[in-house]
Amino acid sequence: MRKEKVSIISLGCPKNLVDSERIAGKLLLSGYDFTYDPEEADDIVINTCAFLASARSEAEEVINEFLEKKKNGLVKKLIVAGCYPSLYGESMVNKFKGVSAVISTNNLNDVVSALKLEKSFVSSIPVSETLPRLKFTLPHYEYLKIADGCNHSCAFCLIPRIKGRIHSFEKDFLFQESLFLAQNGVKELIIIAQDIAQYGIDLYGEPKLIELLDSISKIPQIKWIRLMYAYPSTNVYKLLKYMESNPKIVPYIDMPIQHISEKILKKMKRAASRKEIEETVSMIKEFGFALRSSIIVGLPYEGEKEFEELKDFLMKYQIDHIGVFEYSNEEGTESFSFPQVEAHIKERRLKEILKLKDSIARLRAKRLIGRRIESIIDYYDSERKESIGRTVYDAPEVDDILIVEGQLKPSEIYEVEIVKGDLYKLAGEVSSK
Repeated sequence: MRKEKVSIISLGCPKNLVDSERIAGKLLLSGYDFTYDPEEADDIVINTCAFLASARSEAEEVINEFLEKKKNGLVKKLIVAGCYPSLYGESMVNKFKGVSAVISTNNLNDVVSALKLEKSFVSSIPVSETLPRLKFTLPHYEYLKIADGCNHSCAFCLIPRIKGRIHSFEKDFLFQESLFLAQNGVKELIIIAQDIAQYGIDLYGEPKLIELLDSISKIPQIKWIRLMYAYPSTNVYKLLKYMESNPKIVPYIDMPIQHISEKILKKMKRAASRKEIEETVSMIKEFGFALRSSIIVGLPYEGEKEFEELKDFLMKYQIDHIGVFEYSNEEGTESFSFPQVEAHIKERRLKEILKLKDSIARLRAKRLIGRRIESIIDYYDSERKESIGRTVYDAPEVDDILIVEGQLKPSEIYEVEIVKGDLYKLAGEVSSK
């Protein structure tokens, strides 16, 4: 008897990608065939994002696309999982007629039951059981989601409503998962959560990120550990000092600041003051670490003065990598009822910041010319006869790429001399292996 084939459409951020990999692993262990190609599948699982209106629109478009295929007999069962069901609950089954079941972020373990019973599983209580994984990324890097949910109460953010308060995974489980990934070719482990600096506070009564990193660092196959999504706080001060002492932690951190105006930070209920942010960024720069950050333009109460403060900050501190977003007014957040910045002003400010971002990127690229930097090769482009990779200062998919002429081995780490750089692309030559 032929096994049913299942495919997963993974939308949204790397945290969702980890969930999708765990769903796929669960399906394989439960006797299903898994295919990366949705066209080959009998059943489809759509793992959704719902953080912004644009993400929900994308989710709805994909759901409706596969509902049409189900209507035409091309799909047997359609499961919608993740953040969208967490936000709207089982009412989604009525909204999208033909969806077989929905699963929230807290019920991913129930994917097999949902497929067999066509029954919805939505809960606000996180399950303790964890899932195996089937990799969706390139062989040599992988994301390690160490926690879900968030204890911060930012006025503009839906995450606590979608995912609840922080719920960390046990240290032993994360070590075993890291070991499994390392034994299957992973050299670069990217640590992610809504705020990695708060990891373990719910389980152990205090943050335990450094202890977790200590244990993972002992795995011989893991060469690089990259840290993403750490909110500025006193926990980050300790983390930065620890990073300097651990050679496996790459000199890179992702710290979302969102804004720098004291007025805006207070209105948006951010966890750190301007002074704390500037102290943290100064420390990052003193240590020679690369900094990725995200900012939002057009937040409520942002006038020209506050916007100029933001631009001045970015230029002064030469933030290495900047993710720029236009404020999206989300129903269900505290800031939904705040006085709003007009759309045309938000659009103009976004363009200004993007232009500034390009200027900073060009300056950064020029500063790197002549430096020898440890770099990893992601793949070889046989058509162009170029090896494509990243320096130790660049995360996959979101940061600058490195091009080296000739064929180098994917997943290998080389010392590369940067010979050319412009905007978000560097060119280099191998100095030594």
